[in-house]
Amino acid sequence: MRAVIYTRVSTQGQRETSHDDQARNCEQRAAREGWAVGQRYTDHGISGSKRDRPAYQRMLADAAAGKFEALLVDDLSRFSRDSVEQETEIRRLERRKVRVVGVSDGYDSTS
Repeated sequence: MRAVIYTRVSTQGQRETSHDDQARNCEQRAAREGWAVGQRYTDHGISGSKRDRPAYQRMLADAAAGKFEALLVDDLSRFSRDSVEQETEIRRLERRKVRVVGVSDGYDSTS
C-alpha cells in the first residue's frame, strides 16, 4: 500500500523535533503494516484551524489524484483542529478509498 505522512506544528515556538517525532511514529506504524511511505507533507507554524495550509492542500490534491492509499498522522489534531473540516475531509478521503490512520490516538477509518 502506498502511504504518505502529514505532520504539522502550529506555532514557531514548538520544538523543531516535533515534525520528526510525529513522522517517526507514523513511519513505525507504516513499517508494522508493511506499507511503503512515499511523500511526507509538512506544515510548520500554521494553525490546524486554517484550511489554507500549503502542504495540507498538496496532500488533499494528491489524494484526489489517487497518488496514495493511506494517510498517516500522529494524531487527528495534526490533520485539523476544525471538527467540521476534519470530518468533511476524512469522509472525502474515505470516498476516494484512502485509509486515514491517527497513530497516537488510535483512529483508523477502516474501523
